[in-house]
Amino acid sequence: MPAVVDDSRVNDIDRWFERTGRREHRTVSLYACLLTGRMLGYFTYRLRYALLVDGVAFAVHVAEFLIILTALGGLVAFTVMVLRVGSLIVSGAWWGLLEVMRERLRGYSLTADRDAVEHEIGSWLTLSVIVATTLAAIVAGAALWLLPSDGDPWGLVYALLVVLELAVRMPLRVLHSGMFATRRIYRPLWTLFAPTAAQMAVIAAGVFFYPTAAVVLAIIASNALSIWITVHYTLRLYRLNGVSPRRRSRGSVRTHLPSISLRQAFGPTLAGLGLRLDAIAVLAIAGIYGTATRSFDLTAGFASWRDIDAFQFFYLVLPLLRGAYEATAVFYFDFVRLRRIPALREYRVWFFHRLLLVTPLVTLYFWALAVVLGLFVLPDIPFTFLLALLPLFLVRSFIGTYQIRLFAEGRFRALNGTILFSAVLFALVWVDVNPASDLVEITAAMIVLLIVHINVQHLEDRTPPPARQLPLGDWIRALAAEPGPVRAGTIGVPEWIPQRQRTQAIEMMRETLSGKGSLAVCSATSLVFYAREADEPPDRQPHLHVQTATGGAAHRGRYWREPAPSGRDALERIVAERWITSITGVPRAPQDPDRLGPAFLDLFPDGVVADVNTRAGMRTMRTLDDDLVPAILPSAMKGLDDDALVVSVAGRWLSPIFHAYKVRMIFLLPQHPDPAAFQQWLHTLRAWRLGQWESASHGT
Repeated sequence: MPAVVDDSRVNDIDRWFERTGRREHRTVSLYACLLTGRMLGYFTYRLRYALLVDGVAFAVHVAEFLIILTALGGLVAFTVMVLRVGSLIVSGAWWGLLEVMRERLRGYSLTADRDAVEHEIGSWLTLSVIVATTLAAIVAGAALWLLPSDGDPWGLVYALLVVLELAVRMPLRVLHSGMFATRRIYRPLWTLFAPTAAQMAVIAAGVFFYPTAAVVLAIIASNALSIWITVHYTLRLYRLNGVSPRRRSRGSVRTHLPSISLRQAFGPTLAGLGLRLDAIAVLAIAGIYGTATRSFDLTAGFASWRDIDAFQFFYLVLPLLRGAYEATAVFYFDFVRLRRIPALREYRVWFFHRLLLVTPLVTLYFWALAVVLGLFVLPDIPFTFLLALLPLFLVRSFIGTYQIRLFAEGRFRALNGTILFSAVLFALVWVDVNPASDLVEITAAMIVLLIVHINVQHLEDRTPPPARQLPLGDWIRALAAEPGPVRAGTIGVPEWIPQRQRTQAIEMMRETLSGKGSLAVCSATSLVFYAREADEPPDRQPHLHVQTATGGAAHRGRYWREPAPSGRDALERIVAERWITSITGVPRAPQDPDRLGPAFLDLFPDGVVADVNTRAGMRTMRTLDDDLVPAILPSAMKGLDDDALVVSVAGRWLSPIFHAYKVRMIFLLPQHPDPAAFQQWLHTLRAWRLGQWESASHGT
């Protein structure tokens, strides 16, 4: 009897596939843009709605503050401003501290350790509840003490809502970071605008009847909707990945908290705090309300600027001063992805340089919003003052771009050093009691800080850290160039062990050799590595450490007790001991990979050859199928760890060639390659990476 098919179920599945296909077609892949050179398209894709949301949120920010100032007076408005700025500072420090958790989760994801992931997120959720409750009680008590008891109760309610919002979002940030550490959390387009739209609707409906109550109700509605959206789509991703945050079943309270030392927490927390220095600067500009305490006087310099209310104006433009940083933060996840794959280092630098070109355009957008505020909303704001702010906006935006890259790449020492230096610069401006213009001095200080950032980043980009793992051809080249004594070793990683253990063994060897040497995947079942004799204790046996840690899964390891006099001698000894299967003689550095092009086209006339370092190669990549290009770089990275000469991408065979630890050439085979030509191509690649293939033998 034939099975009965539920037509409605089939239609639902068909619609799901159609929606998924449309969504994937709309998505712009970072990896595809890196290969094709179309970075402007990627920046537009990521920023197109973010800038619009920021603009609408700025309008609501202005409306809220002006209503509070008009209805409740300056003291309440100042208290609210302090609470908002303080909330921004605390959330920045918390975001920085959570980088410890996110980095751990990235490490656990490499080894597919789901239990460790669940316990780590659960412990941070416990910590967040404790911290949020304590902080909310302290700040709420301070707000009750500062605000007058005989004032409008809505002012107190508003202040307490700011505190409650901060407390609720701390565990919410942990929940979100649990997934965001390793993947983006995609949400429908409407969820980006819904909270702000709800806030605007409530304010617009109540502003003519009871403005202060409308502001409070708008905050409640907006936050409730925003929290529901975040929780709903984050938990959905948890379910799809089979992850459920949980605490440990037994033990003291301390065992339920994350294991983190003060030293581990200090760097990222200070970095996150430093990224909110704009908020601290606003407080310094406003001064201490109602007192004669020294404040930054950015309105000095021209008589026409003296009537500007600095307290009001600079608090209102705070979201705009932070705008370029927030726009750069959209690419935090991209910097993290590129940082964790060393073979993409050159792409990371190129990506960063292209982002610097886009930064001024984003800055002009936020500065234009400040112009609209000054000319059409606030009275007595001369255009000359707004024009004088443009250099400050531009310099701050460039600094923010450098800062978010330092943070995403985990370079907290360099970032915190620049933050402390900026504090010194601001202190030097502060001690000048009667400046001609604080605006000029602060802008000059920011320019000095930008120059420091440029030099710090330029030095890092020009002097990359030594690679711990190399493609075999690059590994041979690096070993042959070693002038001093080296000790080499090998370790077996059988194919039958789980991928988790294989990844763990390779990562452990990377950590062991960090700064001392490098390793390479020699075959599907073996690794080769070397370490400089000067950097290694005589009795050290790194392969035994890996064997013990993997329970013997990584086995059959050897490590020389007596070093070879030089890298070239080490290569000869490696071949003699058959750690590397040589074709003819001792391996040597391979030729430039572009010499493989004619040989490939002789075998596969319908194939595609692209040198992705050239414009011609980028144009070639643009002609490939849309579903093929985004998968090339991830597949190439996987092939690097598996020592694969060819990898399968979207039903096609692909040979990515790494040269100087960078994806240099892409060889795309036809859909149905001839088996004999396929085997000849594999033989050519093996010979090339051992430096034992000559292009002349192929008629070039």
